[in-house]
Amino acid sequence: MQLNIKNTFALFLLCGFTSSVTSNEVQSPYSATITRDIFGVPHVHGATDADAAFGLAYAQADDDIKNIFSTIDLASASSGLKSGRAGATADYLIKALGIRDLVEARYEEDLSPEVQAVLEGFVAGLNYWLSLNLNNETKGYYPVNKVDLVASFAIQNIFFAQIDSAIKDLMRMPKEISTAELDKGGESLKVASLVAGSNAFALNSNKTTDGKTRLIINSHQPLDGPVAWYEAHISSDEGWNMMGGLFPGAPFVFVGFNENLGWGMTVNKPDLTDAFKLQINPDNDNQYLLDGKWEDFETKNIKLPTKLLGPIRWTFNREAKYTKHGLVLETDSGSYALKLAGMNDIRQADQWFRMNKAQNKEEWLDAMKMRAIISFNAVYADKEDNIMLLHNTAGPIRNEAYDWTLPVDGTKSELIWDQITPFNEIPLLVNPNSGWIVSANQDPFRVSAITDNLKRSDYSKTLGIETKMTNRAYRVIEIFDNNKKFNEQDLLDAKFDNQYSIESRSVKYLKNILETEYRDEELKDAQKILSAWDLKTDYNNRSAALGVCILSEEWRAFMNGIDAPDSKKMFKDCIDKIKDSFGQVDPLWSEVNFLMRGDLALSIQGGPDTLRAVYGRPQDDGTLKAVAGDGLVVSLAWDSVGNQESQSIHQYGSATQDSTSKHYDDQVKLFVDEQMKPTFFDKTELKKNTESVITVPFSK
Repeated sequence: MQLNIKNTFALFLLCGFTSSVTSNEVQSPYSATITRDIFGVPHVHGATDADAAFGLAYAQADDDIKNIFSTIDLASASSGLKSGRAGATADYLIKALGIRDLVEARYEEDLSPEVQAVLEGFVAGLNYWLSLNLNNETKGYYPVNKVDLVASFAIQNIFFAQIDSAIKDLMRMPKEISTAELDKGGESLKVASLVAGSNAFALNSNKTTDGKTRLIINSHQPLDGPVAWYEAHISSDEGWNMMGGLFPGAPFVFVGFNENLGWGMTVNKPDLTDAFKLQINPDNDNQYLLDGKWEDFETKNIKLPTKLLGPIRWTFNREAKYTKHGLVLETDSGSYALKLAGMNDIRQADQWFRMNKAQNKEEWLDAMKMRAIISFNAVYADKEDNIMLLHNTAGPIRNEAYDWTLPVDGTKSELIWDQITPFNEIPLLVNPNSGWIVSANQDPFRVSAITDNLKRSDYSKTLGIETKMTNRAYRVIEIFDNNKKFNEQDLLDAKFDNQYSIESRSVKYLKNILETEYRDEELKDAQKILSAWDLKTDYNNRSAALGVCILSEEWRAFMNGIDAPDSKKMFKDCIDKIKDSFGQVDPLWSEVNFLMRGDLALSIQGGPDTLRAVYGRPQDDGTLKAVAGDGLVVSLAWDSVGNQESQSIHQYGSATQDSTSKHYDDQVKLFVDEQMKPTFFDKTELKKNTESVITVPFSK
């Protein structure tokens, strides 16, 4: 079988294992109470952290078992048995990088006893649910294995180390996304990579009308699939009390809050991966040159069980080669070895757990100093009126005299790095005088007032810290960079802002269209529509359909790292598309842009790379179906004595899979109306707004 490394972008997260099964309910030493509020959101409590994890797993399985299944195959490197040769490519990468071998070898040594207990409790919860729901679809996934759970975090690390981008660059391939994947809502990180945007805003008492500390959490993901946000609240008598967003199959909250603090995360792109250009021995293609000597490649045979047709299965063999740098990729331009930051670290679960249990700024920063989570911008706020932005990177210490933006000379061992840049040498902005910090996937040195921003010159150029500015970044800085103080509604209005900035790359893309003198009457009329655009994507806007159609392709090119298509050609193409579908070039945006859930289709404001981020998939009738962008939004505040307020909203509801449940779509109307709901994080409020309570395992 010819495995094309160009198809290795389909990396998911989460956990899994397959084995034989019995039909009996398993006995469990754990116990947890699952209280569902009036929106169906699970609030899970256990005496111990492990008990709580057990209950969280059970609740997730009840709501979202299909998405957990879809990632089990990847974490256990058995995707080829489900999806054929395309899945086998992902299996090859996981096996070639030795992820599961590393977890098995270092699980006991590298993970703390506390985290091992939580992981094992979570796995037990999944297996308990499976034992009660055995059928032809579920029995092949029982029992889940703790190694799979930890492997899922390592896979996540690889993706955010941008191995897909490194391979893409070597192969000179854009990240093409199939219609089938988009129709499924983006059930792969390939889709997530094209909508890799998020927002997070933090304001302290210097910037609020009421002296409160405020935080908006708004990480963008596909709206469906195993990397869509799932909302939950987990607590224990051992001090775990965290609520927010996680992915189905994850035992920890990734973005959210406890009583004392909260954080949001946005994707960043520091330089975490290097491609070392190898010199191959012309007389022996099993050797490469290093420090003037020919070295033998290490090799490993990779077995890849693969579905071919119907019930037909076949195990293919593929040789993997390694140098002292890393895994070898053979391309049209030569052989390269990839070295990834964090490649030998499996402690991500420990860091997430420590972040979840942190009670103040110092404890949270101590968790971040672990560096097991190798990327993300983190925007933080707490009840002590602290706000921070950490441009998190586990970037290596590199030779400052070398140009690391190019493929690295693989013949020199002195260039093979093995140490991480110290924590105090990565960007961390704490409590700016302006009282505000924003992150929208932009240059981390442009996140607050000019006088407060960190200086790029103070940090190593070899970290590869990005310089890009998204439209969202321009807009949010325009909103906050002034003397105005903000109340809760002002902050929510900023979050739901649906405008393009005149300073943005996107709007400048339209310049050639607006400056061209057209003779064709249809083009002249369309140009007038575009010229009249106020750059907003609100319901009654009659220019947004044309503007967004043009800008969507520019955004796609930007995310692919390729040149944008000719804007004047896009202008003509979009006129034809819109007129064919709507009979006019200026339909209302409310007639074009929709959030769809089952049989429900509601108009929604926003567009690509606006703060109200909506990434739409064209339908046969010309309308757009939102498939990614805004999903879970959380709004937090603490007053001067530490009293907390919290609200949230989800794009659909808590019942991810069950279309017969009222919670399948009960938040859709609130979501499109840009309204929030209570989180019921407070026990008293939860008691007043409880829909159901169960204790697992069930008594016999």
